Amino acid sequence: MQYLERLELAPLLLAVVLLPAVGTTSERPAAMPPVPKYNTIERLPGAVTLATLSNGLTVIVQENHVAPVATVRCYVKNTGGAFEGRYLGVGLSHLVEHLVAGGTTDTRPEKEIEKIIDTFGGATNAYTSTHLTAYFIDCPAKHAMTAIDLLADSMQHAKLTEAEFAREFKVVQRELADGDVNRGRVQWKLLNQTVYTQHPVRHPVIGYLEVLRGITRQAALDFHRRRYVPNNQVFVVVGDVKTQAVLDRIARQWVRTLRGRETYVTMEDEPEQLTPRRAVREMDGTTDDMVFAWPTVKLSHPDLYALDIAAFILAEGESSRLVRSLKYDRQLALSVSSASYTPYFVKGWFGIFTSCMPENREKASSEILRQVYRLRDEPVSPAELAKAKKQKAAELVFSQQTVQQAAESLGRNLISTGDPLFDHRYVENIQKVTAEQVRAVARRYFVPGRLNRVTITPRGQAPKATGSDAAAGESPVRMTRLSNGLRVLVKRHSQLPLVNIQAYVLGGCLVDSEATAGRSALVAAMLDKGTARRSARQIADYFDSIGGRLSMSAGRNTVYGSAATLRADFSQAAAVFAECFTQPTFSDDEFGKVQKLALGAIARRADNPHQEVFELFYDNLPPSSPYHLLRGGKTETVKRISAEDLRAYHRKYFVPNNMIVTVFGDIDPDEAMTLVKQHFGRLRPDPAFKPIGFDRDNSVPKTIVRHKQTAKQTGMVLIGYPGVSILDKKDHAALTVLDAVMSGYNYPGGWLHNELRGEGLVYFVHAYQITGPAPGYFAVLSQTRPDKIKEVIGRIRRNVDRAKAGKITPDEFKTAVEMIVALHAQKNTTAAEQAGQAALDELYGLGYDYDKSFDARIQSVTLDDVVRVARKYLGNHVLVTTSPAATGNGR
Repeated sequence: MQYLERLELAPLLLAVVLLPAVGTTSERPAAMPPVPKYNTIERLPGAVTLATLSNGLTVIVQENHVAPVATVRCYVKNTGGAFEGRYLGVGLSHLVEHLVAGGTTDTRPEKEIEKIIDTFGGATNAYTSTHLTAYFIDCPAKHAMTAIDLLADSMQHAKLTEAEFAREFKVVQRELADGDVNRGRVQWKLLNQTVYTQHPVRHPVIGYLEVLRGITRQAALDFHRRRYVPNNQVFVVVGDVKTQAVLDRIARQWVRTLRGRETYVTMEDEPEQLTPRRAVREMDGTTDDMVFAWPTVKLSHPDLYALDIAAFILAEGESSRLVRSLKYDRQLALSVSSASYTPYFVKGWFGIFTSCMPENREKASSEILRQVYRLRDEPVSPAELAKAKKQKAAELVFSQQTVQQAAESLGRNLISTGDPLFDHRYVENIQKVTAEQVRAVARRYFVPGRLNRVTITPRGQAPKATGSDAAAGESPVRMTRLSNGLRVLVKRHSQLPLVNIQAYVLGGCLVDSEATAGRSALVAAMLDKGTARRSARQIADYFDSIGGRLSMSAGRNTVYGSAATLRADFSQAAAVFAECFTQPTFSDDEFGKVQKLALGAIARRADNPHQEVFELFYDNLPPSSPYHLLRGGKTETVKRISAEDLRAYHRKYFVPNNMIVTVFGDIDPDEAMTLVKQHFGRLRPDPAFKPIGFDRDNSVPKTIVRHKQTAKQTGMVLIGYPGVSILDKKDHAALTVLDAVMSGYNYPGGWLHNELRGEGLVYFVHAYQITGPAPGYFAVLSQTRPDKIKEVIGRIRRNVDRAKAGKITPDEFKTAVEMIVALHAQKNTTAAEQAGQAALDELYGLGYDYDKSFDARIQSVTLDDVVRVARKYLGNHVLVTTSPAATGNGR
């Protein structure tokens, strides 16, 4: 039966013989200070006594008469790696630990302390963690009082002498350097710096060598004086001792030391993790040491218990899921373990640790993630749950067999929870955990988007991962060509439980003509308007019912479709998507509706000044250029197109040798390939299909100027110079830099914006490349007041001439390159965007991984290259304007 007795005690009247105070010159003994009293004493179960002295010192005593041994310990809270305040990153708690442990005190020199401990056969040591510093002396029980005297002396009167500081300062620096070659220490350091981005716990307890080197003995003295005060200390004695005698001895030893100022160390909260993180370090060795960790909760959170059960189910004991699977059944790992780290001062993490050979890295990683995520999808069995609970109960017993273990439990529990017997309450709550609670915490915390991966790998064996490939649960893009010629790109992309499938065919304006303009757009609009098995309404209802997204579109060079769903719905959604893309019926009834909507969209172009000026621009490009055509077509062309025309288009271009399919998302790559083969593998290739060429004439032999009078009270200016295709890699990159110099990259900036917008001449102005696999145009678009059109045209042309004259400064060039690289890094961040980029690059003949070389291509551009392309391409052009005026004054 548990009980707690709380007593208020009168002051203890104890005799004590004191040494003269340091520096006393009088021969008369100093006045005897009063012995501090115990404000409270609590008698706890298990022969444990918890007491508090009037100076704030906490004392825990546990009688254990099994063997004639004892351990005497002191825990100093508000110290440790995370609690160093303005000394954060120094490792000052650890340095002070070296100086205090066995070091010279005001009472005894270092050698005398060492001799006394050796004489009674004691063992002494110390350690520093993230949130405390601990000192201990283990000894025969009959010498426990001497051990108390020695440790109490060190806790209050350590001198931190200059000689000892100089010596230990070198030792700690050596320890730091040695830690850089210790895989375990490096792994722990990387793990904390990956999981935590703001909280002080991310910094190593031992500090950073370059920061430590700047510390002085005075800093150590100041830290020791402020933190090593009774109200920051927990003194623990466990063993074959008498409680009252221990309490009396400790009180007498703290007779001179008053309560210190209370210590409060402010800590920045760790923000919620929003995306996966990865850290990789190459070190000497032959194996991979990996950690997979997810942020979880503090020690006080009720989910603590279910998380600990999950850890045991996964990797505690030879019969646990991961040990059995990784070590024995599949023999992928040399070791595997789990941990649920839940400190009291910051949210913790749930981690899986494994060591394996580098060649087994990916398979071992996949199996670990499969087993962890399996906890989200199915309840653990009653047998597994019962086993984990039994293991946890046994763990408590086994972890308190020795007096050292018992003292460690009492001291750390009190500092972390305020309850020295928290372990017993903990086991009681562990026994209440249900299978559903385990699944609930797995769903709540084991989220792919918050996975942290840390890998220590042999030199030269680092995973080849860049950008989002570094995210947990991901694989590189894998390309497969099916027997029918279909190219398939697959990538596991597990930040969210979403899967995206896309399909592209080359077409669009590359295959349409002035007579059939708008045909590709109508084909795209009809793809989800009915198949032999499903009506348009049924298709729409299905995707709405699962919260999925389905879209079909026509670009300038392609017709494509995309479907995105939650992982659980993807298999069926992929089947419906494939049916839409490969088996549309193009029913006359649905075609009539789509055609009417298309004609309405054409009519609405005149409402928008931007669309209006672009139509005028495209109309005046050479007919040989696919950019001459409007993707949506003209009224007269769309009216002529029939449903049968669309069926013919589909039969001709929707063939596997002109198609690519991508599956990116939270799905196993092999499973994705199986689905694609099932739904697209039976498509028949067309042996007579001729590849679509990109060699189109975009030349403008002489400058063309056109103006359209409108009723809109605004002026539009669009100038287009014949440029290059994206296949002309070098010049395309140089023109991209020129674009950034002249008008910013994706965002307003550069010469044109700063001059024209800065002087209030335009509402906006921007340059960009209208291009693709066929050669396109370098264009400048601006909106201004109608009466300013002529001046705006003149200013644009002067800036073009400025570029051709080479008046680009090195700083402008450097800024442009850096801007492009930085902004491009923010593109293609979702699975769907990455899939689309890879698909287009592969269709155009650049290779699905072409985008990875973007930075290198931009950074290889020189200032001379930019001037060269300006002179080469910015000559004859097409200039179109719209305004209420009769002319645009552009000549």
